[in-house]
Amino acid sequence: MGYFQSISLKNYRNFLNSSFEFNERCNVIVGKNGSGKTNILESISLFEKGRGFRKEKILNLINFQNNDLNFKIHSKFYHNNNDYDVQIFNDKKIEKNSKKILINDSSDPSSLKHFQNLLSFIYFLPEMERLFVSSPSMRRNFIDRLIYTNNKNYNSLINRYKNSIIERYKILKNPVFDKDWIDQLEKNIVIFGSEIYQKRLEQIKIINLILSKLNISKQFSHKFLLKINDSLLENNPNIYTFDQHLFSLELKKNRKIDCITGGCGIGPHRSDINGYKIDNNFNINQLSTGQQKTVILLIIIAQCKYLITQSNLSPIILLDEVCSHLDNENRELLMYLIDELEVQVFMTGTEKNFFSFLSTKAHYCNIT
Repeated sequence: MGYFQSISLKNYRNFLNSSFEFNERCNVIVGKNGSGKTNILESISLFEKGRGFRKEKILNLINFQNNDLNFKIHSKFYHNNNDYDVQIFNDKKIEKNSKKILINDSSDPSSLKHFQNLLSFIYFLPEMERLFVSSPSMRRNFIDRLIYTNNKNYNSLINRYKNSIIERYKILKNPVFDKDWIDQLEKNIVIFGSEIYQKRLEQIKIINLILSKLNISKQFSHKFLLKINDSLLENNPNIYTFDQHLFSLELKKNRKIDCITGGCGIGPHRSDINGYKIDNNFNINQLSTGQQKTVILLIIIAQCKYLITQSNLSPIILLDEVCSHLDNENRELLMYLIDELEVQVFMTGTEKNFFSFLSTKAHYCNIT
């Protein structure tokens, strides 16, 4: 099991110089709105590859109150009897800031890769409460994020696919274009897109299988299945395989309309992810906000169980303002996450009494 033991923040967001200690299981960060609770969660998420769960520009992470143009995040991380001293800071080169990470004072790429392979983050953010009535892109991003927790190369696949889509559109806008060039680009789109379809279908299959076997509570009544809605998949008799030939034919057929409308009208970037209750085929997007939160917490639990049992990874769970719409059922799910799974959990809230159901299980960090 890996977990963060401590973190210190210097010139980061609203923190000039602050430090926090954590325990290996449940940590609750309490403070008024605007005190910086989410900033602490974000600082933890930055230890993973990328720009954290806000995807913020590095420049916006700097607190300029002391006229210091640099921020620093310092943490102690423990994993399998090994201690890691990890630092994050901004490196400014020719008016551009980038994130730099040192592992035990080393910038060696192999050390960084080793450390980041130990990490796996799963998020719950306030906007996810109504995930199943929000935009399809949010649901795609949610599933893609779950895939990334176990496949660190997945984002590169997504980027190669998106870049091919953009390049194809640029070519289609020309009155005359090289047919071989567009054929090769569409071949790449089919290859990359088909792999994305397959990864998402595998992820949905894993979640549905684990959910079908979960027995957390006798009172739990929302047994459900996730599914992918996509015109290309509807023509496929077996949703766990994919017809690349059909994808290729549709791309060629849609060249003219894609040139007019922009982008690409078919592919995994047009998919939607939804689900339904097994007992009555009731769509998840018709559930109440609290029930939709229940669905998301169950998906998080299912993914945790998969990572722990199949990938030997103990994910770190970041739950921002999770206590709204927290009925007894959702409290029970949070208790299961904390008590039954070997994961480190961070939760934020404005009042300590919101977390009274945790009893003495939590370590509290109060921000004043």
